[in-house]
Amino acid sequence: DFFDKRKDTSTVPDEEFCIPLVNAKLGNNGIMFYGRESDWNTQTMCIDVIQNGAVATGTVYVQPQPVGALWDAYLIKPVAEVKSAEVLLYMAKCIEKLTKEQFSYDKKATWERVKLCEIRLPATSSGKPDFDYMERYIRAIEKLTIAGVVKFRDKEIAAARQAVNA
Repeated sequence: DFFDKRKDTSTVPDEEFCIPLVNAKLGNNGIMFYGRESDWNTQTMCIDVIQNGAVATGTVYVQPQPVGALWDAYLIKPVAEVKSAEVLLYMAKCIEKLTKEQFSYDKKATWERVKLCEIRLPATSSGKPDFDYMERYIRAIEKLTIAGVVKFRDKEIAAARQAVNA
């Protein structure tokens, strides 16, 4: 049997096609299709790198759920066990900063190239990755973002009230 994208994937998840498949897609976490669980080797708590695409090359996504790679993307599983999506997000953004600067449609972000790149992460005094710091940092950024959205929303409501009362 040969793989036939039309028969072996779906653009909508359901009971049969339940595994997200990443490929050269900007947005929606790099997921455009879904496959059958029995057809795909999957990873969880991993990072996916888009290696091709005019706009998507070098984009990096966090994949905490089981996921497979369809084409023009690959999955990176940290060597150390990562238990939170926040740590994966910190790592993904470190990788993406580098891949977006160094790679393009003409110079694809292939695994053979990206694996040679040096990515620096915060470390503990013993030299191990500081997962606690990475998680706290992302949570702090999330809180600041939420606070900014609330502040913006409050200004919009106040402006709307002022317009209604005028």
